[in-house]
Amino acid sequence: MKQKILYSVIAVLLIAVLVFAYLQMSGNTMDKHKAKESLETFLQQNYPDMDYEIKQSVRYGWTDGTYLFEVVKKESIAVETTYSFYVSAFEPYEVFSDTIHESNIDKEASHKLNTEAEQYILHLLQEKVPQVDSVDTDVKVYNNVAEAWTPQLKTPKPMLIMLSIEKGDLTKEQMLQQCKAMQELLNNASINYYLTEVGYRSVENGEENYAYVSFTPDQELTLDDLN
Repeated sequence: MKQKILYSVIAVLLIAVLVFAYLQMSGNTMDKHKAKESLETFLQQNYPDMDYEIKQSVRYGWTDGTYLFEVVKKESIAVETTYSFYVSAFEPYEVFSDTIHESNIDKEASHKLNTEAEQYILHLLQEKVPQVDSVDTDVKVYNNVAEAWTPQLKTPKPMLIMLSIEKGDLTKEQMLQQCKAMQELLNNASINYYLTEVGYRSVENGEENYAYVSFTPDQELTLDDLN
């Protein structure tokens, strides 16, 4: 009798291990469905006029917690293009890649416009925050739509702005005031950005460290936003 109970326990444990291994390798069905819904919403928002189909086959990356979906873009009766999209397997099921956008980028034109945008923004911000010592942007255009970058240039997506500032003896209150001033300058210049990330650089024991502050155009910054 005891031997039968032992065999039953072992069988249950083996089944549990197999189920756990299956979920680890293929992902949770409910999460997979929600990730697909998130991707559909993303495509509808960014490409409302596109005729597409999301393939049923989905690959789960258990090491990084993502689902890989393949989206078939139907351009004509005989022409179809497949794009891969990685979507988080966890709430809020963020879409990590937009390969449609990336495949259309004119890299040469974007590089030129980035250089001009960085110079413009650096000079703009240094008017009120002279401590800003570097600016990096990710302006991306699909073709050479303009001879030069200006704040009025329309791009497929708003840009990310990354700033570097020597922290020195700045207090959190001073950092907050700087970020508010830079946010106001960027907004008043009508610069089309979705996020600005400020890296406050310091050196301790020969090691370089950064304290980061991020803000969107409409965000009301407080001390809680400072790391």
